[in-house]
Amino acid sequence: MPDAAYYRQLVESVIQGRPWVVAMDVLVPAALMAEQLLELGASRVFAIGAARGAGALPDPEQVPQLALDNRGDDLMAAIRSGQELLADLPAHAVAALDQFDPHGVAKVIGAMFSDGRPVAGRRMYGARPASWQALEDKVRIDAFWDAAGVTRAPSKTAWPTRASLAAAAFLLDRGAGTVWSGDDKEGFNGAAWGVRWVRTDEQAADAAAFFAAHCDAVRVMPFLEGIPCSIHGIVLPDGVLAVRPCEMVVLRRPGAARFHYAQAATFWDPPPADREAMRALARRVGAALAQSVGYRGVFTIDGVLTADGFLPTELNPRFGAALMILCRGLPELPMYLLHLAMAEGEDLPWRGEDLERLLVRSGDAERRGGGAAMLGKKIDQDVLRGLVCGPEGWRFAVDDEPTDAIFSLGPGPVGGYARVVLDPERTPRGPSAAPRIRDALEFVDRAMELGIGRLEPAVDVRR
Repeated sequence: MPDAAYYRQLVESVIQGRPWVVAMDVLVPAALMAEQLLELGASRVFAIGAARGAGALPDPEQVPQLALDNRGDDLMAAIRSGQELLADLPAHAVAALDQFDPHGVAKVIGAMFSDGRPVAGRRMYGARPASWQALEDKVRIDAFWDAAGVTRAPSKTAWPTRASLAAAAFLLDRGAGTVWSGDDKEGFNGAAWGVRWVRTDEQAADAAAFFAAHCDAVRVMPFLEGIPCSIHGIVLPDGVLAVRPCEMVVLRRPGAARFHYAQAATFWDPPPADREAMRALARRVGAALAQSVGYRGVFTIDGVLTADGFLPTELNPRFGAALMILCRGLPELPMYLLHLAMAEGEDLPWRGEDLERLLVRSGDAERRGGGAAMLGKKIDQDVLRGLVCGPEGWRFAVDDEPTDAIFSLGPGPVGGYARVVLDPERTPRGPSAAPRIRDALEFVDRAMELGIGRLEPAVDVRR
């Protein structure tokens, strides 16, 4: 069976000998991706970020780089304004790119949620057509589930008015409230930004005002108790692959309608029957994507593992962040670039069944994950500290004692960015990692007054 080196060589065959530009919302990951392109044989690279972000940057002599000054009131505003900035660069940034690539022949690598627009006249590699992006809209996706024969929770589409939303919620509430999800009127909508869990009249009024300001339509569905999770599939010319489920660390705020999306982890194991049902669903959905819109590459089905099994809530026809976590045991595999080559339609010997076995085996053997928070508080310096989980809860590590997690803090597109990464050797496998991540985030919040606030994990109703 081919190993990661085989698929790395496939990526090298399309990267080597060419100049590349990496243009993302944040410079730090863009520069690290540019550094990886050099390792894969790129002739020259240039990295540009709408904002700098947290973390260390590679040597600018090796990776020429440019950070712009993008800001946003929240994560989605920062992402959207960053995309607009990259699509219409200021004069000094265009001049820097033209000096790097005077003939305009470089191709551009964008972020996974990129809308695919050119950057200073340079084409985005693996860009998603509009027909693929449209299926990410939570208001549209239920029609796709129905056409593909996918079991889902009941839902209704409402106008963004108090009366229309209340009428839909009255019909769908099973006693735990309803979840309202807005459309993509303003562009990319992720990380639970446009989602509200409505249980009270006050929450309904606030949510209706929010959706009226940002959306043309809203999907209403019952609140689903259970572990938020996702399953990744990959559409290739020789079939549809399915990997293993990942937990989405979606935390709740007591008494509030907003969720806190804290990223993903792979320590959790669903019951075997549910795992296989989710993988079968990914294959069904991938086949429907290929037939309906000619899809190629990685996609993600997000949902909740409820008492009635897995119920999907959204489809992301793009690379999913959790797949990067699944591939941490394969550091030599440039999975995101492999996906872009698939989306681009490169004619390569993919050997899909072998890739599926490689990803599933590694994902089962190597577990990773943690949680993060965007901060309204402005952070100017990077902080890196070890954390220990003891009998009395979390605390900062002392001297060189073994750590159960690493905490990092630094600048972010909104103000600051805090992250906790669990140690894979000291984190239990099987149960949800969300309670452990919640406790760690609440500790650093108390210790450093970050403004994260109280959080609650989801309830695992299948155990």
